[in-house]
Formats: sequence, structure tokens, C-alpha cells
Amino acid sequence: MIKTKMGKKLNAMLKKKLKHVYNLKPILIFKDGCKYSGMTKKDPKNSNKLIPEGLGYAIWPDGQYYEGQYKNGFFHGWGQYTSPNSHILAGVWKNNFIIEGEMRWNDGRHYLGKFKKSKYHGKGSMNYSDNSLYVGNWKDNVADGNGELTILKSNKYDKKGTILKGKFKKGQMNGKFKKVFPNGSIMDCIFVNGVCTKGKWKNEVFDSGTLDISFSKNRMIVENCHFKSGDDYLLISGS
Repeated sequence: MIKTKMGKKLNAMLKKKLKHVYNLKPILIFKDGCKYSGMTKKDPKNSNKLIPEGLGYAIWPDGQYYEGQYKNGFFHGWGQYTSPNSHILAGVWKNNFIIEGEMRWNDGRHYLGKFKKSKYHGKGSMNYSDNSLYVGNWKDNVADGNGELTILKSNKYDKKGTILKGKFKKGQMNGKFKKVFPNGSIMDCIFVNGVCTKGKWKNEVFDSGTLDISFSKNRMIVENCHFKSGDDYLLISGS
């Protein structure tokens, strides 16, 4: 399930080292029903108690499991957490939280990048089930900051290959955006809470000439329209 070359290599190494652990009887059983097999050490706070340390495998009663490195009883280092019928979190962990890696959902969503306390945070990309791809900044699990959204599958609003570049806020497009169409046409847009409230094409090229078009709410404005055929021409400006 690991997409990156380094991730695949580390995951293969992990699986190989843990191969002998999977079928061992649990060494530790916790209050929440979690059963742990793997390396341990004495708890610094209680010498009569063992805690996970090094490579290990833990499984919970509902089927969720973690396989990877531990430090002082916490997920720490390289590891993979799997929640059957939901998602997989794989990458680098620190004190029980993933800080860099990927999250792959069973519905096809796939995030790759930075995390903060296991939430998308920092630079990262999200493939939304092959419908669209967002690459840019994240904050608390949502797109926030400069980013680029590429349409991977045509829908009723945009064609495949359309790209929107601008600033996102709390998961929505806000402010100035540049919309690049598959044919190379460019439109400058203003978004408010995910809704395009104003847009303008500049120097749009047609077979017979050029024109500038802008729209605001329900009104379209045509500027500098110039169609020419031989010695005949037509100029239009208005709304």
C-alpha cells in the first residue's frame, strides 16, 4: 500500500523482520484488549512492568492493528496502522502520532505528505478517488494556504485537465485564483467560500478574432471584442 519508492523499501524490510512475530503468542495484553507481540523493555516508571520497545505487532479486538517500531511504549519510528474497511496510515511516527507518510482510504482517497498529531498538516497532496488532485498546504486536515487543484475526471462544472491555482482557507477556495483550461485558456477568478463570484478571460483567441470576457454574478461583460474576416470587422463592447 506504500506509494513512494523509499516507503515500499522500508515496508518490505519491516514485514521481513516482523515475519516471525506475527504468529507468536501475545507478550502483553492491555486494558483495552490490545494484544502485543514483539520486543519489550522494563517500564522506567515501574520495573515490574514491561512495555513495547523496538519492533512489534499489536492488534485490537475490533481488528485494527499496528506493525512497526516502538519507543517507550509508543508508536515511534517506521510503522503502519491499519483500520480494516476504513484506512491505512503508514510512515514515520513519533510518540504515537504519524508525522510524515501517507494515508490511504478504502474509498480511494490517498494523502501523501506531512502530518501533525496524525492530521494532514504542512506540505502534502490528496488524490480524491481519481476525481481530482490537490497539491499544496494543509492545516488540521483541510487544504489551507497556497495550493493547486487539478481535475482528473470531467464533471458538470469542469473538464478533465482543468487546473485551479490560488489560496485555500479552511478547505475552500478563497480570494484570487487562476483557472487554466485544458486548451490553454486562462481565466482570473475571485472565490468566496468555494464559490466563484467573479471571473475574467483575457485575450481569448477564436478562429475569427479575439475578445475579453468577464462576468460578475449573473451578468456577463464583453470587452474589446474584435472579429475580422478579410476587410470586414466587428467590434463589440458592453454587457
